[in-house]
Amino acid sequence: MGKSKTSILWVSISIFIFAFGAPSSSQDKAGDIPEDLMALIGSYNGEWTAYGIDDSGRVVEAAGWIDTITMSDPVNDGNRVYAKTTDIMYFDGGHIPPMTVTGIEGYILNEDGSPGDYFFEMYGQVYHMYKLNENTWVYVMPASPQEMMNFGFTDLISAQHISTKVVTNEDGIETHRINRITTVNWKDKSGEEKWIQYNSLEGFHKRLQ
Repeated sequence: MGKSKTSILWVSISIFIFAFGAPSSSQDKAGDIPEDLMALIGSYNGEWTAYGIDDSGRVVEAAGWIDTITMSDPVNDGNRVYAKTTDIMYFDGGHIPPMTVTGIEGYILNEDGSPGDYFFEMYGQVYHMYKLNENTWVYVMPASPQEMMNFGFTDLISAQHISTKVVTNEDGIETHRINRITTVNWKDKSGEEKWIQYNSLEGFHKRLQ
């Protein structure tokens, strides 16, 4: 997998790094940092596998890596409260050099200064995460033809990712388990139209103690 491919892969999955602070705090003035954001500050180790298809249309492993991600330097600008994210990725096999990706994540503030919708910003794009219950989040996004071509879908018609994050406490360690389902419509080499829905990404982050 080349450097451009890993960049595209990272953009499509990195949006689920954090996004688990439950809005509960209120702030009296700009500059205060809500407890919800402070609870995210720290470092996490992760392990990931991404999947594509082979020439026969069978699901196969496409990439594997480990990473260390840090959330730091919280800011309150009066409209949003957020922190910097820095992720260093180490790919299996050693033929791809380590890759560092940065962004920001946090909350859009309500009128009373309390944390509202969760957002994350990367490469100039702003995304939103939706909370389903106390420890589960979901995000939906289209998949680009360039991204999916790297996973074996050379004549893409449409593709969409649905990702979920569940936060657990495993032996006293905060753990974020992430899974992504991708639905793809494409044409194979013979020109026949195909559909598949498959598990395209799975992994976890564990907070460093």
